[in-house]
Amino acid sequence: MKKAYFCIDGFSFKRINDFYRYEHKRRSRLNLAAMETLLRYEIERRFEWKSDIEHLEIEKHFYHPSEKPTGAGREAEDAILKFERHLADSGFAVHYAKRPNVLDPKPNENIFSDWIIANELRKYDIFILLSTQGQYANILRQTMLCKIPSILIGWNSPCRNSSGESSRWKTDKNLIGYASAYCPLEKTLEQTNSKHSFADIMFEKFFTSGFQPFVSSPKYPLSQRCG
Repeated sequence: MKKAYFCIDGFSFKRINDFYRYEHKRRSRLNLAAMETLLRYEIERRFEWKSDIEHLEIEKHFYHPSEKPTGAGREAEDAILKFERHLADSGFAVHYAKRPNVLDPKPNENIFSDWIIANELRKYDIFILLSTQGQYANILRQTMLCKIPSILIGWNSPCRNSSGESSRWKTDKNLIGYASAYCPLEKTLEQTNSKHSFADIMFEKFFTSGFQPFVSSPKYPLSQRCG
């Protein structure tokens, strides 16, 4: 049986998730439980591996951009723990950041040490990363040098910055360059009429017409733009 090692950069995921929840006509969170279905499809399509559960095991990790909630207030702690339970129910191991800078949040660096351990133990046959951030380019580079195939799930989309101005979130070019295959998530989520459409299962709510944008969206520091 082959094994895939899948890591989600929670910093990138939060921006993507908030975009579809607050700015996109879907007004829905992404469905994390459906992510594995997308992975199995992409692995079989791109590498011609058998991707059913009898031939492929997927180990899933979510790297939270924040530290374990303590002293953040009851409401904030409850929200984070609720999300943690949702991740666990979807089969993800959750990794919180160590001593993050609250005023300038950045991607969780624990992914580096975990990747090294997993690589040394030869725990996987393919590495999959969901991220837009160039900080992780060296992981994909080292994976390539180890002759292990990889898939990068990135995202490029117009969005609003902290000033409410139109901007564009981009996936780092080095990330894309080092990956064996690149999956642009924004295109996958818009393919509603294709033979293998993931647009419906990848959202928690089915699309309804009559979209009304929120008056305001979550604020993001100007430095949190990539590319």
